[in-house]
Amino acid sequence: MSTHTHTPVKSITLLGVLTAMQIMLNSLLSVQFLTTKIAFTFVVIAITARLFSPLVTAGSTALAYFLGMVLFPKFTFFPGFILTAFLTGLVFGMAFQQRTSLTRILLANFVVLFILNLLLNSLWLHIMYMTPWSALLTTRFIQEIVSYLVYTTVLVLLFRVPIINQLTTRFNAK
Repeated sequence: MSTHTHTPVKSITLLGVLTAMQIMLNSLLSVQFLTTKIAFTFVVIAITARLFSPLVTAGSTALAYFLGMVLFPKFTFFPGFILTAFLTGLVFGMAFQQRTSLTRILLANFVVLFILNLLLNSLWLHIMYMTPWSALLTTRFIQEIVSYLVYTTVLVLLFRVPIINQLTTRFNAK
């Protein structure tokens, strides 16, 4: 067997490890406020997106969010957040599958942060807590601007690390 091939067992194992890392980063190594959350889960989702298909990445992200909520609940469970997690994985999966570029990183981060996190998650919070839209959007918009800068910087640097590119290229080689 060539060193450039992977078996389904290796793929499933790696996906399991990445999903567990998402749970840990999202549930245990994050700071949660009522309407704001600070976590670095996006790094693991981006790596998963480089290694697996968009649908697998989306499923893994949704499963990680669900398991994190079941195992380490921090607030009231609401299924809308699972949809947001799935869509986040799907967007990153479509943007980062096979290759990355600054344009792809900027676009994916924009969609995830301003459409999914700001608008969709604000909708879920509004439904859950009846928080006024103006309060949600004002406070969360500032957070998403900062997050956009952080996400973009971290992902640009991450995908410039030679070992990350070598490992993802090697893993994807058939």
